[in-house]
Amino acid sequence: MQQHDVVLLNCRVLAWMFLSDWLVVRLASFAMLARHWQAVISFWSSIGRLPKLCPPESQNDKFFWRKLFDHNPLFETFCNKLASKKWVKCQCPKLLVPKTLWEGWSAADIPEHFFTQRVFVKANNGSSYNIRIDGTTCDRQSLDKLFDRWLARPYGQRQAEWGYRNVPRKVFVEQTVGSAKNEPPVLVQVFAMAGKPVCAHCMIGWKDGERHGSFYSLSGERLPVRDMDCEPIPVDWQVPEGFQRAIEQSKLLVRNIDHVRCDLMCVDQQVWFSEMTPYSASGLEKYATREAEELVYKNWNLRQSWFLTTPQQGWRQRYAEALLRLLNDTSAD
Repeated sequence: MQQHDVVLLNCRVLAWMFLSDWLVVRLASFAMLARHWQAVISFWSSIGRLPKLCPPESQNDKFFWRKLFDHNPLFETFCNKLASKKWVKCQCPKLLVPKTLWEGWSAADIPEHFFTQRVFVKANNGSSYNIRIDGTTCDRQSLDKLFDRWLARPYGQRQAEWGYRNVPRKVFVEQTVGSAKNEPPVLVQVFAMAGKPVCAHCMIGWKDGERHGSFYSLSGERLPVRDMDCEPIPVDWQVPEGFQRAIEQSKLLVRNIDHVRCDLMCVDQQVWFSEMTPYSASGLEKYATREAEELVYKNWNLRQSWFLTTPQQGWRQRYAEALLRLLNDTSAD
C-alpha cells in the first residue's frame, strides 16, 4: 500500500470516529433532553435558548450537563444538609459547624421549648427550606403545614437536580450563628474550579430579604463581575475580618472536585460552614457580560468531572468516551 493511501485511510478512519462520536453524543443528549423536558423548559425560560450539550459551552450548559449525566456520589452528600455537616467536620475539623439541636421526620414533633429560642428550623432535603425563629411568636400550624409540603416529595426533580433525589426528608433545628453585637453574618460563597478556589461572592443581608452581593478576588479586591440576581454591595464596603480564613478553610473542602460552590459565614473573626452546592442557582445564573462569566468559570473543565474520570456502565461508558474525545478535539482547536 502506498504511503498516500495509508494517509488517506487514516484520515477516513479519523473522520468516521469523529462522526461516530458526534452521533453518539447527539443521540444521548437528545434522549436525556426529552426525558427531562421540564428542566429544558425551565432553562429556556431563564436563559432564552436551549441548552448546548454537544459539547457544553457556557457555565449554564455545563451545569445542565452535570445535572443529566454527572452523578457524582459526593453530590448526594452536599445536597443532604445533615450529611454535609458531618462530611465537613471530617474534612476540616477546625471549621465551625452550626450545631444540630434536634432532628426528626415532622415539624409537628419539634419540642415546644425551641420556639422560645433564636434558632433555625430547616428541612434536610432542599435549598432555601428554612425558617428563622426569633424566640417570640411562631404560628406552629402554618409552620407545620409549610414543612409538610417541603417534605412531601424530593426536591429539585423538575430541574433535574439528581443529587437531591434520595436525600432523607427530615426536619431539624439548628443553632443561629450571630455576632456579639447581634449583627448578621456575611456570606462568603467560594467558587472553586479544578479543586482550587477561584473567587468569592460576598453577600450581606441575605437572611433579611435585602440582599446585596459582589464578587471579590481571593485577596479581597473587588472584581468587575456582576450577577443579575442581586444588587451590588456599596463600593466602600470592605470584606469581613474572617475573609482570608474562609478562603483557606475552603481549600480543604473543594479538593478533587471539578467545580463546587462552598458557602461559609464570617461572624466577627470566626468562620462557620453554611453549605456546599453542586448546582449553584440551579445552573441558571446570569451575568452582565460573557467576560464576567468567564472570569468566574473559565477554569471549569468537564474532562476533570467525576463522570469522565470514573468508569461508567453500558451506554454511559460509550457516551463518556465519545464526549471526552470531542472535548479533547475542541480543546486542541
